[in-house]
Amino acid sequence: MAATLLLSSCRQPTSPVNLFITRADDYGNVVSGEQFILYHVKAYSESNMISRIDCKSFDAENGIQTVFDTLINAKEVDFDCPVFTHYFTTAEEMKVKYTFTAYASNGESISQVAYIQVIGNVPLVPYENILMYSGCTEKANGLSLQWVTPVIVQTADTATIDVYDYHDPLSDSAVLSRQWRSRSGLQFVRYNDFNFPAATVKYLHDSYLAGNKFSSVSNLNTGDIILVGRGNEAIGVFQIQNIYDEEGYENDRYELTFKKK
Repeated sequence: MAATLLLSSCRQPTSPVNLFITRADDYGNVVSGEQFILYHVKAYSESNMISRIDCKSFDAENGIQTVFDTLINAKEVDFDCPVFTHYFTTAEEMKVKYTFTAYASNGESISQVAYIQVIGNVPLVPYENILMYSGCTEKANGLSLQWVTPVIVQTADTATIDVYDYHDPLSDSAVLSRQWRSRSGLQFVRYNDFNFPAATVKYLHDSYLAGNKFSSVSNLNTGDIILVGRGNEAIGVFQIQNIYDEEGYENDRYELTFKKK
């Protein structure tokens, strides 16, 4: 009887909930920004219901952020969780900590931690041979920058018109305006000393923050380099390859290269 009592008193209390986190992709622990990685989450409880599972990230640039926070009402859950990585602008690479926590219905919880290394200072992605036509035409006279696609300003949703050729209705329609504006709140920085061929995420971010930002940019010429962003977030950079101001206005256009993160 004594031996039985001793064993019973030394037995560790069972956890109210069990949590297991594993990677469910093949990227490894060093990844680039702007991509999805996948974690597999499994949790179960023998004596309580699982009430909630959340995940928080921590890095030296952004501090603590909530990745997801999901209410649960089950004894067992098993799912894949996609996590989107971000570029970092204060360092060339950054260690990111993910803390997954499962909560039992009795208020107790258990956490598991995972780490990745995100490479932040990578080259911008180029989009070449973009044509943007005069605002007087009903051709592609604007651009949506999310997927770098042309839009027709007269018919497009305002939120998608990131950059367009603005033409003063009182001016001569046969003369290309050489002025850009945005209907989605983008701002412009003209920076012709920007090293366009070697542009990286961090270089774009630092250059945009340091520049004078305007709601429009005028007197555009071939070779101009125009940075665009929203608030303090840089989105990308244009280089004007050619400007065609032909007779009439139907074929007046800008030939552009755009780079974005």
